[in-house]
Amino acid sequence: MSGRVRILREADVRAALDMGACIDAVEEAFAAYSSGAAELPGVIHLDVPESRGEIHVKAGYLHGAPFYAVKVASGFSAHDPPVIDGMVALFDASNGAPVAFLLDNGFVTDLRTGAAGGVAARHLAPRDVRTVGVLGTGAQARYQLDALAVVRPGFLRVRVWGRSAAHAEDRKSRPDEKPHEQA
Repeated sequence: MSGRVRILREADVRAALDMGACIDAVEEAFAAYSSGAAELPGVIHLDVPESRGEIHVKAGYLHGAPFYAVKVASGFSAHDPPVIDGMVALFDASNGAPVAFLLDNGFVTDLRTGAAGGVAARHLAPRDVRTVGVLGTGAQARYQLDALAVVRPGFLRVRVWGRSAAHAEDRKSRPDEKPHEQA
């Protein structure tokens, strides 16, 4: 290792990222990948059957960027509620030295997935949207709505469908929720 390695906790990562900038970054990454200017190896999948655990390891590099990233995301459904976690390791692209560990509890995964929905809406949704629909009531419902609010800010009504009417109503009424934030 050469130099200091920064360790950022979830609160630090949340403070450093916003949905609008993430949508732009994801759009740039999609364009780089489609033009051959990015490296994106296959996903490593690991099961832990005894705990109904599932781990994914993903990595990416944009040609010419100063860093590359490796993300580890896990979900263990044997717990109630299920335990979902993750972290991102950032490395210097010139020498492979670790630069930072983002102990974000899966926040980067949620934000990036929502941002990808924002990229799709930016290019595919009508300009004038009044009502939006969301299928599901998990964390992704909130991030999809957050991203849509950035690229199509004029909507007036949200319709949420989920297996539980109470969860759907809760999802609509808690705009400032931070699903993974822990006390």
